[in-house]
Amino acid sequence: MQFIFLFLIYHVSVSTAQTLIPLAESAFENQLPFNTEYIKSHNIKSITFDILDKKDLQVAEDKGLLNYYEFNDIGLLKRFYYTSIAKIIQKEYHSGVVYRQRKKISNGYTYTKNEYVFDTISTSYLYNDAHLVKLKRYNDGAFYESYYYDYFPDGKVESEKRYKETNISGTKTEFKLGAQYVISEESYLYKIASPRQYKKICLNNEGRTYKEIIYNINEAKQLLNYNEQYTVTWIKQESNYTYNAKGQLTSAIYKSNSNGDLEQKRTYEYDSNDCLLTEKQYKNGVLEKEVSYVTDASKKLTSYIIRDDANKNMRIVKLYYSYWY
Repeated sequence: MQFIFLFLIYHVSVSTAQTLIPLAESAFENQLPFNTEYIKSHNIKSITFDILDKKDLQVAEDKGLLNYYEFNDIGLLKRFYYTSIAKIIQKEYHSGVVYRQRKKISNGYTYTKNEYVFDTISTSYLYNDAHLVKLKRYNDGAFYESYYYDYFPDGKVESEKRYKETNISGTKTEFKLGAQYVISEESYLYKIASPRQYKKICLNNEGRTYKEIIYNINEAKQLLNYNEQYTVTWIKQESNYTYNAKGQLTSAIYKSNSNGDLEQKRTYEYDSNDCLLTEKQYKNGVLEKEVSYVTDASKKLTSYIIRDDANKNMRIVKLYYSYWY
């Protein structure tokens, strides 16, 4: 599931002074919904995540996993990357005999220890003068996939071009475009049905309609639901969203029949300071993960815990901030 939400701007009635603001458009994304205004006003340059995994009845283990968010000086996400374990190597170590005052006090022994080989997956962003994403570049190893966006004057996406690219700079920190191969090209038209409903028509590279999406919004211009219908297949996808009296997102539900019947659901609870407190993630009605967030007196997210009951483990994450000045 991929949902392009680059052009949507909403006016939420709640205070924007907290680190995280869940939005309908990013409810099922892997990235945390960091609040641009908070990042900008607190001069946050980057956030590094220290991750510990703990199996039930076992000691917490630091596997060296890392998440990292980097922002520009106006609070927009510049780069996001995370590490994943690509391979586990079990190495054998030997400990020699231990003597004390010429007396042997322990025999030598052999033990094994896991060593991890990591993959780093990153996404970089570039913006136009209106602060809309004009380029999103995804990198996994030597593989680069880039999305280029053009916009109508009102900020709605006009076209999306997707390319496979090569980097000839020799380093991942500096991208120099080499070869570029077209993967797909799409363009979009919009029809306004009413002040609270519009249709998005998706065209392929031949200019033919392959999908239509109907959006419904509320008085605050927040997304209530959208329905996707593919024109030449029976595939349907829909999402529905609810909000509390303060305009905070309380639930997001996604349904699809593209690979059997699938329903994903997210629910959100907030504390007395309007900060995100708990997030629950369901799949086909079964609770998969529960995330508990911890914020300090300045409403800055300091840590969170992801509980996975099915696999009897939890992930403990602490956040470390760096600042522009």
